[in-house]
Amino acid sequence: RSQIGYSPQTSADVHTCARHAEMATAIANIPMGPFEKLYYSDEMVMRYQPLVTAMQLVEETEGKDEDVMKEYELHLTRYRNFDWVGNWDGKKYDIVFYGVSGYTGYLMMEYLKRVALKKNPEQFTFAFAGRTPSKVEDMRDREFRGTQWEDTPVLQMSYDDIESVIDLVKSARVIVNVAGPYMLTQGDVMIDACVQMGVHYCDISGEVPWSLRVIDLSASAKAKGVHIIPSAASAGGFPDLGVFLLAKKMRDEFGEELRKAICYQSGGGATATASGGTLATRSAMASAGDDVRKAMADP
Repeated sequence: RSQIGYSPQTSADVHTCARHAEMATAIANIPMGPFEKLYYSDEMVMRYQPLVTAMQLVEETEGKDEDVMKEYELHLTRYRNFDWVGNWDGKKYDIVFYGVSGYTGYLMMEYLKRVALKKNPEQFTFAFAGRTPSKVEDMRDREFRGTQWEDTPVLQMSYDDIESVIDLVKSARVIVNVAGPYMLTQGDVMIDACVQMGVHYCDISGEVPWSLRVIDLSASAKAKGVHIIPSAASAGGFPDLGVFLLAKKMRDEFGEELRKAICYQSGGGATATASGGTLATRSAMASAGDDVRKAMADP
């Protein structure tokens, strides 16, 4: 989205797209998102040698050679559109479920198998994904062996491999991310990548610090028509929606403001307890700094 260009004042050792992206962003007063910072970094841009070479030629010709400029614009467009990078096979799934090798992944696959894939009136395509494909495949085989979904594709993505992030996002219309604790991951890189590529996103976080961390991406998501929905779970968004609707009803019908709400939840049977992921999330929030705890206490 940045207006990447060339600078006639640069020296022979090419000032790459990263510099120009940062300059244009500063001019527009729009901060770069976490994915953009990685994607427009010097290290990343230098990997696309045709663009670097084209920029060198533009500087050498001071932008006066029409053929050189056309070549530059061609590679610049490819870079902006993420067309030059990755190993995406061209397949696009309606939903990609990321981080499904653990307990939450088990619950999600069970729900797909028992409810969504049987009762949903509209058919949809889907794939599973995770940092370690073999673990995801083990869970898929356990849940879907002997069914028509036993060969559901498994994709790989790791936050320390930006190409894998691009490939995963390209593969989806919607990403459901269940890999937490979210505040201990680089999940905002995935969300920003979704915004840049027009892919919708939701997760099941119950972490206030996580919601506060990704809210800065709201404006760019709205501009791109992308839906970003964190906390789409019983510990997150559902209580908020319930309290909002109750407060609205009290205000509309009785002219009273709701001052306090207590939410009760039941489920899972008598022996149910917090999962390992939930305990890890609670630990992460409990060990957060004073600023985070203060933000969590702010209604």
